[in-house]
Amino acid sequence: MKTLSTTLLISGLITGLILSGTVSAKQVGQIKYARGAITVQNEDGSDARLIGKGGAVNEGQILKTGPKSFAIISMDDDTKMTIRPRTSFAVEKYNAQRSNKASALLRLFRGGLRAVTGYISKFNNNGYKIKTSVATIGIRGTKFDARICEKDCNEENQKIEKKSKDESVKAVAKVVFKRGEIQAENFKDDLRNLKTRSSVFEGDTIMTGEDSYAVMVFRDKSRVSLQELTNFRIDELRYKGKKAAKGASALFSLLRGGLRTVTGLIGRLNPKSYRMRTSVATIGIRGTGYDLMCTGACAVDGSRSKTPLPRGDGLYSSVWDGSIAMGELPVGTNQAGFQRTTTAKPVRLPVVPAFFKNNPVPKPNTIKVDEDTLFTASATQDVPPGLYVSVKEGKVTVNNDTTNEFVQITKGQAAYAGAQGRVAQLPRIPAFQAQDIFPTPDNFSARAVNIGGTAIGDKDASAICEVK
Repeated sequence: MKTLSTTLLISGLITGLILSGTVSAKQVGQIKYARGAITVQNEDGSDARLIGKGGAVNEGQILKTGPKSFAIISMDDDTKMTIRPRTSFAVEKYNAQRSNKASALLRLFRGGLRAVTGYISKFNNNGYKIKTSVATIGIRGTKFDARICEKDCNEENQKIEKKSKDESVKAVAKVVFKRGEIQAENFKDDLRNLKTRSSVFEGDTIMTGEDSYAVMVFRDKSRVSLQELTNFRIDELRYKGKKAAKGASALFSLLRGGLRTVTGLIGRLNPKSYRMRTSVATIGIRGTGYDLMCTGACAVDGSRSKTPLPRGDGLYSSVWDGSIAMGELPVGTNQAGFQRTTTAKPVRLPVVPAFFKNNPVPKPNTIKVDEDTLFTASATQDVPPGLYVSVKEGKVTVNNDTTNEFVQITKGQAAYAGAQGRVAQLPRIPAFQAQDIFPTPDNFSARAVNIGGTAIGDKDASAICEVK
């Protein structure tokens, strides 16, 4: 009797484990972050349950996100994905090995994802695929977005483009290139993420994260490259065109960190009306290109540079074109200056410091930009239902499995696949993908993600639902 009871108990446990999928399911990844209602279920719909951070991503199971939910997952080959709201997604097969036998077959039933692929696509160029109802996406070592659209994308696109047109009228600058996390905070303390072509306004403080930088172009065609861990404020920019440049003015504040800048029409035609302030000294210019580094006593928060500085913290300057006035000290081309504190006198350095010469952040005038059309809003783009794929790095092939019609896209390009078999490259990345508010998985900042009008980290904690 005791033996029979034990047998029945063990049998029941095994049956329960099989039904719950813990015996047969092969784990191929893990959820690194989950917000809102995230569920997993077997392909037949059984064993549906909520899942949160640390939960397993299993082969053969379907992951679903709610209307205001998203998840960030990490796969066995170091692929990382952001699963957007209203998404149904499954890993059908996943063979993560460092050989040409590596392969992955994923399926996107609805919704969208943002992905940075790992080593499978590097070892097997044709081994990483995502199937959808209209096309198959072939991935080659890349960073890409994919989204299946119904009416939602067109509505979203219209709103974004209308907002972009309205902002372009008021913008004093545009982000033309970025790497990593870039944010802006206005005088009302509203925080927003900046993307390429994002508008920047008077009163904005632009903040770069660690290992991040941004290049901006202003209306007067001046340019600024902001280095990592930099806070830069646009106090004033008054410019109504070249004919009125003599009445224009610009006032900026470097609050901490470093920048590289080329002055535009204001600096050339009316140099006395251009000022770059720091807490240590104000920089005057004479139509020029120069670099600044502001740390320690110069930085408003006292922060210090990770880069070794020859004379310790303070304000450093270096000129590579033209000249500047560092307080009362003139600094010319291929010269450098230093001022430790507000009361200390600025001095010219015997050589330009190595951290200026070896700066990995590009000079802003090396970035190709059509300045004449930068502040002109693009024509509104219709977004019919279908699959949309855009690429930030690498290559992606979008193939219609019925007609074998395909298109290959690379960095900065986008493609569309429709239900009628049409596959085509788009003239530009649609606004709903280019300005997606949900973070890429390699650049996740919960604080600035806005869902339903509330940013994670806002004071209204009641608006946040987070599954842990």
